[in-house]
Amino acid sequence: MNGETIGPRAVAPSQIVLIMALTVACIATAGAAVYSPGLVTGVVFGAVLLGLVFLRPIAVIAFMLAVGAVDFSFMTGGFKALFPGSGGLDMNGIRLIGIIVGFGMLLLVDRDVIAAAGSRYARWYLLFLLYGIASLATTIAPIDGLRLLFKLAYPFLTFVVVLALVKDEHTLRKLMMYTIGAGALIAFLINPLFVLAGGYSVDYAGNLRVHGMGAHTNPFSFYLFIVMLISLARFITRSQWRYLVLCGGLGLWIVLTITRITLLASMAGILVIAAVAAIAAGNRRAVFGGLLIALAVAIPFVPPVLERSLGFVPTPGELFELVRSPALLYHSINWEGRQTLWAVGAQGFFADPLTGLGLGASSALLRENLTGFQGAQVVHNEYIRLASDLGIVGVVMYFIAVLAWLVAATRGALRGNDLVREYAYPAVGGIIGWALIAITDNAFDYYSYFTQYIGFLCAGTLVALRLADEKATHG
Repeated sequence: MNGETIGPRAVAPSQIVLIMALTVACIATAGAAVYSPGLVTGVVFGAVLLGLVFLRPIAVIAFMLAVGAVDFSFMTGGFKALFPGSGGLDMNGIRLIGIIVGFGMLLLVDRDVIAAAGSRYARWYLLFLLYGIASLATTIAPIDGLRLLFKLAYPFLTFVVVLALVKDEHTLRKLMMYTIGAGALIAFLINPLFVLAGGYSVDYAGNLRVHGMGAHTNPFSFYLFIVMLISLARFITRSQWRYLVLCGGLGLWIVLTITRITLLASMAGILVIAAVAAIAAGNRRAVFGGLLIALAVAIPFVPPVLERSLGFVPTPGELFELVRSPALLYHSINWEGRQTLWAVGAQGFFADPLTGLGLGASSALLRENLTGFQGAQVVHNEYIRLASDLGIVGVVMYFIAVLAWLVAATRGALRGNDLVREYAYPAVGGIIGWALIAITDNAFDYYSYFTQYIGFLCAGTLVALRLADEKATHG
């Protein structure tokens, strides 16, 4: 070959250094895994997730939507098993950190994401988050505040990434397909097997309450609720009965969780969707499907909810008398200690009603004032929580931010085509349900189970509207 000698190819010094570094990293990882397998698993998984955020951000969104109901804490030894002295950490927390850091950096460097964050329907939420970041400088609980900030940022970052990076209808439909497909698997395959394996508990009233895959009944019911609304919207827009069957399956599991606030949220969300669809498109299927699912959920759900709340199932006359007297109704309900938490949170608000004590302060106040009180981690009322942490200013800013999303979803429901409405209907119903859930539960903490879907649906509405406008312009 022209006098050339064929032999082994020379290895560049940089390649040798890389190989040696990888070898040392593998040995160190293996050694560390012997002493702390949970921590090593979390670090490796978090690093991989962080890398994927930069390489395939939409794929990460799709994965998170598909596994939203899965509790990953088992991968690191259980719920907050790592660093218990500092408040605890598990794979769920590591996943949250990886996604927030990754998408946060994307927000700083990607022009499309930057533009989406400053757009009409996102800028108010961004301003709210910046106000929350500023409050960390004066908060009495910076670690709790940082955790809450990440949870508040999760649905926002989901919103801006989907809004900025989903460019075509195929990708948008795939994200919805992963969401609905996962819900169907959970409703008809995974959760039946999970419950047969013992995934349930019996409460103080003797009611059997089912769990999700490692998830407590409340967040699992919120996940079921939002996927049920998505399925109902599909039935309304497509007239395909399989989506109504899926609603029934999801509704059955909601009933079996016996989560009281989810009953109220479900009724409100379903009826709002039916009403909006009837107004927007004169759709009789919306009224029929909405009433059918509402009755299917309410009839078996109301008696155990009343028993849990009042200690007995009242007659219609007794219930009417309670409703006539709000004070009597309030004192008759078993709040399971929530009123104690609300009182402590209110004290935090009155200490600084305008700007609050800083993100995370309400959790610190609960620990200080309710030592040994079970469940004293969060206030179980997001309005009081925000008021205590960020004051009236923070509450108003957050209200405007979520109102902007509601306006976007309503606009899509009233003006969009069927593709737009597949996202807009559940977005409207989900936000209304969210407003009710926030009265007695800590929805902010359920970013994976619930609030990420609100961000996704609102962004999906705007993307579908944009695609429709582009099609009309070029077609």
